[in-house]
Amino acid sequence: IDPQNIQECVKDALKMCARKDFTSISFPALGTGNVQVSQVADAMFDALVEVVAKKSVSTLRLVRIVIFQTAMLTEFYNSMLKKENTDVQEEEDTDAQEANFFTESNKPQKPERFVFMDKEVDPACFHICGDSQAKVDEAKQWVKDLILKEQDSSIITDDAIINLTTSDRQRISNMINTMGVRVEQESSQDKLTIEGITKDVLKVTNEIQKMLQRIRSEEELSRSAELASTVVEWQYQQQGGQYQSFDLIHNFRLEQANETKKQHVEVTIQGRMYKVTLPNGPATDNHGNSLDIRRIDKAAHDSLPQYWDTMPDNYLCQSFPIQPGTSEHDEVLGLFQATCQNSVLKIERIQNPSLWRNLQIKKQEMDSKNCHQNNEKRLFHGTCPLIIDTINANGFNRSYAGKNAAVYGNGTYFAVEASYSADDTYSVPDSQGQKHMYLCHVLTGDFTEGQQDMIAPPAKSKSTTQLYDSVTDDPTAPSMFIVFNDIQAYPAYLITFI
Repeated sequence: IDPQNIQECVKDALKMCARKDFTSISFPALGTGNVQVSQVADAMFDALVEVVAKKSVSTLRLVRIVIFQTAMLTEFYNSMLKKENTDVQEEEDTDAQEANFFTESNKPQKPERFVFMDKEVDPACFHICGDSQAKVDEAKQWVKDLILKEQDSSIITDDAIINLTTSDRQRISNMINTMGVRVEQESSQDKLTIEGITKDVLKVTNEIQKMLQRIRSEEELSRSAELASTVVEWQYQQQGGQYQSFDLIHNFRLEQANETKKQHVEVTIQGRMYKVTLPNGPATDNHGNSLDIRRIDKAAHDSLPQYWDTMPDNYLCQSFPIQPGTSEHDEVLGLFQATCQNSVLKIERIQNPSLWRNLQIKKQEMDSKNCHQNNEKRLFHGTCPLIIDTINANGFNRSYAGKNAAVYGNGTYFAVEASYSADDTYSVPDSQGQKHMYLCHVLTGDFTEGQQDMIAPPAKSKSTTQLYDSVTDDPTAPSMFIVFNDIQAYPAYLITFI
């Protein structure tokens, strides 16, 4: 054995420590029976310095050299002092250089693609001893079962995963580091697999689902804002008298506030906060400076049904009696009498342009989201005479839900058959014994079975944030539908009967 062999042996041992994530190692004074002690010491310390300089043993913290003969101690000590004063030039290990080449700036970047790195952890090693192989195997299996019992995995499949922001990705990486979970993204990029301790997997999964729900809400807001911009445009007057359109989001929020009869709404104009007085302005900042605003109805002439009667400009809603014998009257009467034999006294058409346009915007959004056009149904809703004017002016409200509201969810109920809504429980008789029922346009969209005390439709699957549009009593043969968004139903006709 010569000093070169000794140096290679030490280097190999140190590299093994790196591969196995060892934190300490002990060497005997190698080959001192055939080689001078000083040469052995220099060779061993040279190997140590060389490996450490390459930064390839990041986990190694302690190296011991065990000397059995006191006479050798001085030689090893002197050699160590010499190396201690050596200026070690750090250099990248070849493998590390190759890794950096493929992980840093030289690698083509794909912004939509991201990778979550697993946290490096020290392995836990079990040494099992027993008086027989069978007992050792039994103990080994028991340990494995115990570990697996505490482990879990979760899969999230959602199109919104690709839209996770840099901040979202950093938060997921932080959770990986603090909780020790593993998060892997599939090549399809719309699936994440989370693995680790059960409670940590559950927590990380819930946090990611919240991120995806936020992204989905932002997408819904963006889509609704874009649809609203095709119907209405809010503008503010600039210096010089020219009008400038609000951005899509502010345009949508102004329209929402206007439709819900809010008196004021705050907006940002050129980086400054303004309070807009609705519906006609002005917009005023904190210093009292005012800007005129206006609302342009893009669909004032072409979005309303052609069979509607002309309304005065200052009327927000109006009811029109439908003459018996007309095709419109016969159609509504036929739908009612298909299942209900009560005598119809009159049929009125409810005209509310704002509610109608809201329904059309929501329908366009639903048609696009569900990739089909079968999202609207004509359904019945029995009502109390005391709230007819409120429904005509403001549409349906979940607080007016029927007595069955806790059975399939706390929403607004609509019946497939008029006979169901004609019951006194839903169509409450007035002082003259007359009852009232609406024939409605209802956006049921994609639906599923409802449940007691439900306040919103459930998600379409456990791994997505996309919700159903409505719920029903029986998805295969529904007799009723329940919606949780008030703009998904329009009171088209009011039927008075006995």
